[in-house]
Amino acid sequence: MGKEGVFEQPIGIALNETLGRVYVVDTKKHNIQVFDMEGNIAQTIGQRGSLDGEFNFPTNIAIDKSGTIYVMDSFNFRVQIFDKDGKFIKKFGGVGTGLGMFSKPKGIAIDSEGHIYVVDAAFNNVQIFDTEGRLLLFFGEMGNRPGQFWLPAGMAIDKDDNIYVADQYNRRINVYKYLGGDRETPPLTSLPQGERGQGRVNYETQEVKNENYP
Repeated sequence: MGKEGVFEQPIGIALNETLGRVYVVDTKKHNIQVFDMEGNIAQTIGQRGSLDGEFNFPTNIAIDKSGTIYVMDSFNFRVQIFDKDGKFIKKFGGVGTGLGMFSKPKGIAIDSEGHIYVVDAAFNNVQIFDTEGRLLLFFGEMGNRPGQFWLPAGMAIDKDDNIYVADQYNRRINVYKYLGGDRETPPLTSLPQGERGQGRVNYETQEVKNENYP
């Protein structure tokens, strides 16, 4: 898949089994290339820029159970959302240090309830948003203890809502478990700046794999 010259720097990948499509993020081409299962290019999404549907060094991609596409548009400091046909729907984020903003966003993943997770290497944390782009919760901080990060780079969520974060410079995988929503608690964005809370979702650290850490 991908003949000579098709890619410049492929960096992220996702699969839509229902449609039989493979989505490849090419960060240097600033686009998403969509292939069928035989390796033929079916579609190209995006080009370099900052308008809706354009990218600036995108890094990762996730697809939810309905086929909606979520792209980490890293140097535009935002998440862009597309329908299953590649049509732009919405975006959220921005550069900054406030709640819900990004500094060095890397990985992206979706849980079974549609929450959107973004790994930020500069913040050493994971931020969780609802489908409207409202911040619900963030977890993690700089360090090498369980639940802490050092330049995290990517993440994935399995069908049981186990959350796996690649803790790059700690040379390990941090594993968390989503415990379910709490609709009685307001989202984190309603709390005073700097105050941390559980928001509408609750998590626990299930396991930290750290076999190679000295």
